Amino acid sequence: MRPNNFDLARLILASIVVFFHCGALSHVPTLAWLGNLDSEAAVEGFFAISGCLIIASWERDPSLRDYTIKRARRILPAYYATTGLCLAIAFVLFHSFHVGKFLVANVTFLNFLKPGIDGVFDHNPENDAMDGSLWTIRIELCFYLVVPVVVWLCKKLGRDRFLVTTAILSVFYRYVMEGRLLLHTRHPSLAVALPGQWSLFAGGALIYYHLDWFRKNGKWLVAPALALYVATYFTDIYVLRPLSIPIVVLGFCFLAPEIKGPTRWGDFSYGTYVVHWPVIQTLVAFGFFARWPYPMVGVAVVLVAILASLSWFFVEKPSLGRSKAKPAVAAKQAAA
Repeated sequence: MRPNNFDLARLILASIVVFFHCGALSHVPTLAWLGNLDSEAAVEGFFAISGCLIIASWERDPSLRDYTIKRARRILPAYYATTGLCLAIAFVLFHSFHVGKFLVANVTFLNFLKPGIDGVFDHNPENDAMDGSLWTIRIELCFYLVVPVVVWLCKKLGRDRFLVTTAILSVFYRYVMEGRLLLHTRHPSLAVALPGQWSLFAGGALIYYHLDWFRKNGKWLVAPALALYVATYFTDIYVLRPLSIPIVVLGFCFLAPEIKGPTRWGDFSYGTYVVHWPVIQTLVAFGFFARWPYPMVGVAVVLVAILASLSWFFVEKPSLGRSKAKPAVAAKQAAA
């Protein structure tokens, strides 16, 4: 792809989630305003980006073996390294060794079976998970798995027809699971599962398939899409989110002038996203947020930045760098 802002967009989205959780996990009144940050939209932005890039990855190289290897190398090393970080926190800081069920649940992506470790974060305001952000990785992995089938169905049934129809069904599913249509069907945890996120992924895929048109005309869509997003932020009309977030996020990626910033040295977004929760929770557990709320936000950001950098340079980048069978440019694009 041409120069773009994907790495920066993902880092911004991950940072929104970090600041949101500084307020949401600490329950410190002076940080309550951070709860106004729309972390849900940030996660949805990630799914829209994935819809664009993962479909592109498969279309460039529809080899199931190569695709599987590239996706595994992108998502698994940092995920398992973060699981190791959670174990280290449990062992070293909380002297808890009741990790068997947690470890099995996490390495198999079944985090919901045992999200926490007994004796760790027990007295925190939010104490049900060691790393509450990992649920989205399971959905991301599921998206990876269904992409080859989705592309095949697009060719058989009509690309735009299939993606638009399934996006509409995704929104309908979300409305049902949130109890907006029938109160007795309310299941919030199921509402945000893969079917409920598909409309964002499909939106990203549609933009990829119409990328030339989007590059030429997308600038006229960004402002209306931003207005729709603002409307859904204040009114909670969910159907407007898949109509706006993919356009706003991918508009920044494709249409804005390329901005390097810290991403000139690497893609730190994934590491930022997966490590921030246990870092914040540890600071909360030792009472640091209660005593020094704003300084601890800064400390959390610095610690997360350090860990994300270590993850990129020593875990993620080496894993991606092992794929040398393709030309360097193709490998770099696949890693996106």
